[in-house]
Amino acid sequence: MKSFFINDLLPEGFKVLLPEEAHKEDQISRVILDLFFKNGYNLVKTPMIEYEDNISQNTLKTIHNHSFLFMEPETKKILVLRSDITAQVAKLASTKLEHYNRPLRLAYSGEVIRNFKENYKSERQLRQIGFELIGGPTASSIVEILNLTIKSLLLINIKNITIDFSLPAIFRLIDKKLNLKSKSNQNIKKALNNKDPNIIKEKKYNYINGLILMTGTVEEAQKCFKKFKFPSDIKILLSQFFKLISLIKKNKKDLSITVDITEGSSFLEYNNFGFKIYNKDNAKHIAIGGDYKSNNNELGLGMTFLISQLIVSTNYKKNLRVYVPYNIDSDNMKIKKNIVLVKELYPRKNIVLEANKQNCKFILNANGKLKKVN
Repeated sequence: MKSFFINDLLPEGFKVLLPEEAHKEDQISRVILDLFFKNGYNLVKTPMIEYEDNISQNTLKTIHNHSFLFMEPETKKILVLRSDITAQVAKLASTKLEHYNRPLRLAYSGEVIRNFKENYKSERQLRQIGFELIGGPTASSIVEILNLTIKSLLLINIKNITIDFSLPAIFRLIDKKLNLKSKSNQNIKKALNNKDPNIIKEKKYNYINGLILMTGTVEEAQKCFKKFKFPSDIKILLSQFFKLISLIKKNKKDLSITVDITEGSSFLEYNNFGFKIYNKDNAKHIAIGGDYKSNNNELGLGMTFLISQLIVSTNYKKNLRVYVPYNIDSDNMKIKKNIVLVKELYPRKNIVLEANKQNCKFILNANGKLKKVN
């Protein structure tokens, strides 16, 4: 007999989900999607592979820098394996869904593949579930998205969160004003990268020290905002941001919000602001979002759940497994929704032994009653 060696070695960053973890992922996904469906969000599905896009002008286009690229043999065109679904949905909103009434509420769920490693994180295969609100006013859009996000996290028993905001628009303004790549401004770039307010000594750049110090709770950042004199364009952005935060906290006074104003370089795909949501119980980064402009200059606001991080952040209640002996017909019995029936396919099996093998806690009898497995 010929023996075969099965090589189950996967490329770094790719994974297989075994039944328990795969089921947990599916349960979490259903809970989140169902809540957003009930609030008017419509599901769309986007392709895994597209042609390389050199035309789109939306800010989310930069996400494709993390994609695997292929060549189509017949046409010699470059194909892109999607590394994020948000950019695809934004493109869809400005093309095939352009004639739909606004505000447009869209939902998506699917796998993405990324051609990069982020520090110690080796994950390159990710499940994304996200929501986009396009063509609505910024303030009410962010409030709706965050309210639904918090509700969905509560439904999967994640209650202790913090939302960390940054303003990539300010980072872009500074870079445009000062050209951080120039040799003469390397000390400013160093101060921003290291978040060190002691590097910059020139009085005219003191406002950058103020921005660096605007880190921590939103209340601390507001106090710092009042102590420094900022250029008018930066001051306007900061004022608008703090008004937005006040609106978010209006009905959620205990919501933990932090800011890191100069962290904008990691949110450059977003327009004015970006945010990350953390589970404070294990410091896991569980969602990311922000505002953006689509191809037709339409304002959108999106939020993406990182499902792999949610899996390790919640102890989701397992359904009760019940063993159904071979001679029991359960089709016409009233079974509770949280029960999983495991039907025996072979006659004359030892019922208790097989129930234990199948991890069943109960056995179903002919009267529809459950008997506990000893």
